Amino acid sequence: MTKQKTWKSIRFCCYTTIVFCTAWAVLLLLGFIGLLAGKGGVDHAIDWSQNNVLMKIVFLVVDIISAAVTIGICVKAALNFLKGSRDSIVFPQSNVGLFFWLALAYFVHRLCWSNHSIYFEEDFIFCFAHSNLVIPFCILFFAFMYKVAADVVEENNLTV
Repeated sequence: MTKQKTWKSIRFCCYTTIVFCTAWAVLLLLGFIGLLAGKGGVDHAIDWSQNNVLMKIVFLVVDIISAAVTIGICVKAALNFLKGSRDSIVFPQSNVGLFFWLALAYFVHRLCWSNHSIYFEEDFIFCFAHSNLVIPFCILFFAFMYKVAADVVEENNLTV
């Protein structure tokens, strides 16, 4: 009974993750459109005639790509959990690499996010806050723990 409740909770979390990631993707898309158009909470649009145009373009592209990769990895991991739950696999081996990539993609996304001032200011000062490291390090720590757990479960399945 408890085991079935646990699987049900895991499935619920996976579906919730997919819903939240979809909402995140929509909000990010609207945010980027607002950033380019100067709407949606942003006082003014990006001034492409100022200095650092190439840097603005690079930051915008990297920000969009890193956000999309972060969302995509989260959805893929949730789908792998759902697929594994059908076969009663708690730690799908396919998620091991995804979590390491998630740490990198989220770090890049946070770094770009904390430097959004490049779009509006003439003089750009690169911002690197300690808060950009906290969640990526937590994800990295979780990825290593997940790898150990997945290896132990796989070894245990081979032993039996």
